[in-house]
Amino acid sequence: MNSNSQVYSTLSDLVLSDQVYKDKADMLFKLISVMEDHDGLGSPGIFMMIRPRGFGLSLISQSIQNLIKMDNENDSELGINTTPKIISTYQSKQNNLFNQNVAEESSTADTTLKEASSNKAEETKTEEVPEIPPENSDDKAKEETSILDDIKNYIEDLVSEKKEQKADDFSDQSSIDEINKNASSQDLLVADEIDAIKTFYNVKKRPVLSLDFKHLKAKNPKEFSEGLLDILQEQFWINHIESHIDPYQTPKAYFDKLLHELNKKYPSIKISILIDNYDVPFMVASEFEHEQCEESVCDYLDMLNVIKYSNRTVKWCLLSGHINFSLASETSEGLPLVYDLSSEPMFAALFGFTREDVKEVYEKEIEKFSENMRISSDEYLDMLEQCYGGFLFADNDELYNPNCPKMLCPACIAHCMTNNGKLLPYSASGKYDFLKNALINNPRNLSWLYGKDGQDPLFSDSIETDVKGKQLGSLLIQLGFATRTKVIINHSDSYVTWRYRFEFPNLDMKKTFDFISGECSEQDLIKPLEVKTETTHDYEEE
Repeated sequence: MNSNSQVYSTLSDLVLSDQVYKDKADMLFKLISVMEDHDGLGSPGIFMMIRPRGFGLSLISQSIQNLIKMDNENDSELGINTTPKIISTYQSKQNNLFNQNVAEESSTADTTLKEASSNKAEETKTEEVPEIPPENSDDKAKEETSILDDIKNYIEDLVSEKKEQKADDFSDQSSIDEINKNASSQDLLVADEIDAIKTFYNVKKRPVLSLDFKHLKAKNPKEFSEGLLDILQEQFWINHIESHIDPYQTPKAYFDKLLHELNKKYPSIKISILIDNYDVPFMVASEFEHEQCEESVCDYLDMLNVIKYSNRTVKWCLLSGHINFSLASETSEGLPLVYDLSSEPMFAALFGFTREDVKEVYEKEIEKFSENMRISSDEYLDMLEQCYGGFLFADNDELYNPNCPKMLCPACIAHCMTNNGKLLPYSASGKYDFLKNALINNPRNLSWLYGKDGQDPLFSDSIETDVKGKQLGSLLIQLGFATRTKVIINHSDSYVTWRYRFEFPNLDMKKTFDFISGECSEQDLIKPLEVKTETTHDYEEE
């Protein structure tokens, strides 16, 4: 989800803004389901999600926490107030189960409900092996209907039925008024909603341990270790666990103690761990001298290593950040086996906007800006794509994934919409100190990376704190300064071979890179991007 009025850094800010652009609940629940279904073979499932800045990683992490978090061990119901859209066949089956439960539990149900239950049961029988109709524009439009509309209509029907059923049991108007007062979406945890989410998406409520290293700062290994301990100490307080840091405490031992206490607090259910900005400690340590950097990274990896051996306490852990650092080294085992979900096709559109998303959400703004520029709405969308689009988060495989979406940066689009449609290099305001240092320590000539076919899939490689050689290419790809295109080298009936081509995804990232590498000044950042259209000159004059 994202806002159409301003850029939000936290989920609470976004929700309180009351402006939601698009339902991506299906993909979000699939992400949770992948982690729930994983068999760690003796250790928790440990996953990673990498995206460039501006794509809402922190919002997704907070969304997952709010969807699955349980406050105490007795909180066994999946009490969330919104549910994903459920495919028609599965919804029919779930409604049939729900109506059967209603018939068993409520002998006062009226005849209309019984008839509806019977009809839905017949529909379910005939749809056990459903045929998938060909996709058309009407089906697509229906599929993209906002979840808020679906849930609003659904809840209204449930409230109405709930009132009717309860009214049969009460003769006085005061009791009916009390029912009307209390009937709300929060009270209606109906069986088909709960079962649909639990069964279809395999989403379970769990205690959640959420760590965020965004504000970690240190000038030496001692401050680094103390910073990790402070973040862990905060989790003791949040989870109402009494504890005090002794002078000789290590982050590894303290993290182990935290997980042990959480296991005692929730003995019958495993917890989930969300670690946002997991890459910040690596970037902080990279500022130290070599030996101090190695010491701090080892300290951090030792702490993370506790997760690997916490199978009795932890079900799964999700690491999110902007850079894929190596999580194991010669001096620390760390987390040697992490499942990187960053390039999974099913999550390619989870982060960011598609062109259709932008067109739908910002319809009024686009119409206004295009009229001011004397161009059509489609031409303005073309300009937005040139400036802020072009991101590919999965292979554009013409055989297996031909419809891989090209995404636009949501933060840049939000900035643009609130800045009267000005096409400026908004990404340049981001903090890229680690990349700046990497560029200083490596040759500036990147002709080996950009504009050449036959490259290796660098995006899947992890990097070290001391970036060398082709690791610089991996870093640029992960941070969004290069996007990959799959190139078919040979395609015959018997086999297919392919390689990769890397280019700047858009004008915004190219200008940002020029600024980071010293090729342009801050004054260039207040000038509109040079979009290649017939109307660019008129726009720049305005």
